[in-house]
Amino acid sequence: MAELTKTVDGNPLPASKFAYVGDAQNIATWHLPIDKDHIESALKMFGHEKHVPEGAMTATAKKIAAAAKDAGLDTKNFTDTYLKTSEHGEAQSPWIEIFRAGDYRAQGKSVITRSDLERVIRNYDPTYHEAPVCVGHPKDNLPAYGWIDRLALDGDVLLAREKQVDPKFNEARQAGRYKKRSAAFYQDAAGNVAGLRHVAYLGAQPPEVKGLQDVQFNDSGRTFIVFGEEESVADEKTMEERLKAFFSELFGRKTEGATFSEADVKRIAGEAVTAATQPLTTKITQLETDLKSQGTAFSEREQKIAGAEVAQRGVDAITRLKSAGKWIPAYEKMGLGLVFGELAKTSATVEFGEGDAKKQVAPLQLLVEFLEGLPKIVPGGTNFTGVTVVAGGKGAGDPLTDAARARQKEKNITFSEALDQVAQENPELTRPGAAAAGAV
Repeated sequence: MAELTKTVDGNPLPASKFAYVGDAQNIATWHLPIDKDHIESALKMFGHEKHVPEGAMTATAKKIAAAAKDAGLDTKNFTDTYLKTSEHGEAQSPWIEIFRAGDYRAQGKSVITRSDLERVIRNYDPTYHEAPVCVGHPKDNLPAYGWIDRLALDGDVLLAREKQVDPKFNEARQAGRYKKRSAAFYQDAAGNVAGLRHVAYLGAQPPEVKGLQDVQFNDSGRTFIVFGEEESVADEKTMEERLKAFFSELFGRKTEGATFSEADVKRIAGEAVTAATQPLTTKITQLETDLKSQGTAFSEREQKIAGAEVAQRGVDAITRLKSAGKWIPAYEKMGLGLVFGELAKTSATVEFGEGDAKKQVAPLQLLVEFLEGLPKIVPGGTNFTGVTVVAGGKGAGDPLTDAARARQKEKNITFSEALDQVAQENPELTRPGAAAAGAV
């Protein structure tokens, strides 16, 4: 009787040339070929292959390591990862579904195929970028409640295995507080998904967990795109679109190089506060009432501790907006800081949508996200006064303006860029009598 073989890339291989053989008489259960043409691939794909059961992981890893050594390959990293920790490491967590290949063009995105997800798996290297498990989608940093250890595919579904998951966060998930999750992927130059950035859980307010490490993203200029179940329903979009349209129209009228007058700043701050907080007024009032009733259950010491933590949430939110250039001093004068403080006190969430599309978010988080979505309010470049600059970069004929126009023509750059360069190179031109540099 002829020996049973399984063909891989045109070559028939016996069961002995596979790291894992579930049933010697069923080639569908043979996985991870370890012949000379495929041993390197087995080293890379082990841990991402979902067909190897937990009980067979160590034996399969040993077989791959032995075959790799026979082929003269370096197995140190493989051994350190899969063999040295196999008996003493933390218990393996189950595979969870984080994304499904499909057509996302209706959401303004793209079609994601199984091949795209295979590329994500090949590129995933925790030693280079270990994708965090977060609550919500961080742009800069948020606490990490766990980390993604490995990725795998089951048909068109991308699976992830977590590690170092915070126990309180895991309890909250098991209690059903986070029923929605989505994934963010880095994109390559062609706009294809190329790597996993983070996995976000959506739903309830994050649990109060002390000592979590903040995720510090080093995106190195790479763009990323978010997919998942967080798409809003009609009711939520109505409010979001109305606010976005308001700020888009407000800032869209500004021409390049224009600055804000004090009157503009006060008007923008006042309208921003009104537009962002008015839809939440009724809900906030109810939440404040609930908070007062909850306060009677705390001791005096616990109330002081809780109050300090609540106040810090508001301060952290404002600091985050300031660092992003989305907070101006006029906001404090208009009382927006007090609004943040009141919103930070609420422990409940605001719920939008219906059925499976429901989304819950803390009022403070909602307001911060709205303001973060605005164009940058605080000017990032140098602002000059004392020179009348009109549309097109033409000034009143002083040396600074004349030099900037000449630099603009010479370098084929914008007038604003030319003005900054000339001012840095010739600071004397910014002094009274030429052009004065001022601050907004």
